[in-house]
This record gives sequence, C-alpha cells and structure tokens, in this order.
Amino acid sequence: MDVFLQIILFSALTMVFVQDLKYRAIHILLPAIILIVGLIIFFRNQYLWVNIVYSSMFLCFVFVGLFMYTSIKKRAIINPFKQVIGIGDVLFFIAVIPFFAIYNYILFFITGMLFSVLGFLVMRSFVKTELVPLAGLLALYLMLLKIISYIQGYDIFFNTIFW
Repeated sequence: MDVFLQIILFSALTMVFVQDLKYRAIHILLPAIILIVGLIIFFRNQYLWVNIVYSSMFLCFVFVGLFMYTSIKKRAIINPFKQVIGIGDVLFFIAVIPFFAIYNYILFFITGMLFSVLGFLVMRSFVKTELVPLAGLLALYLMLLKIISYIQGYDIFFNTIFW
C-alpha cells in the first residue's frame, strides 16, 4: 500500500511540475490527489492532527501578510490571489500540509521559496518568462526531499531537524 501511495504521489507531483512549466497552470485535481494521499499517509502513521491545524494557521498568517503587503504597496485593496500568486500555488501549499510537522512545514515553505527563486533564475536563462512556476518547482523540490528521505532512511518530514 505504501509503494502504491508513493507512486500516486510522485505521479501527481510530476504532473504538477510538467503542467506548471508548460502552461503556467495546474489542473485542480492534482492538488486534491496530493492532499488525499497526504491525509491517508498522515492518518496511517497516526501523526498528531494538531500539526495540520498549526500548519494551516501558519499558511493563513502568510496569506494575510501577503494581502496586507500588496495592499499597502499598491495603496489599494488588492486580491493577491489574482495578481501576485496563483490559485494553483495556494492549493499546492494546502495540499502538502499533511506531509510535514509544523516546524518542518515552515522550513519547507522557506527553503522551497529559495529553491523556486534559484530554479526560476536558472530556467529564465532558457525560457523567457516573467511568471514563476511556483507550484511546479515546489513539486520538484518535494520529490527531491522524498528521495533524500528514502535514501537516508530518515523521516525528514515529521522528525524535527533543528528542534
């Protein structure tokens, strides 16, 4: 069952990566599939549900901060989900919540943003674009983290790394 879930997860993450690079959009079913697989793994491993609550609160805090920042910057009320970040990116951030403990989710969020910036700078030298395929690059980053975790034999997603 675990192998089957990982195959579904990697397939969905690969499709997110490809679709976001090619179309700068992802199908709404892909984050739903990732979320369902994540919840199945989460509850099968009997992780504490409070991780999902705290990670969701962190994500809400980030989006409220993004709303305030963009509104102050433009001196008008701006919906950041239409002008700054795509709905697919938001859905992807929500979908990956069950894969992480709260501290590791925050670490994934920060390092994933850095990975995406670096990936975009590399990609920009090949393809002329101003839009960052954030969900696609984060999907690639999550796949790399999953592979590293498997090779090391250490759960870097729920074992606290620094705390």
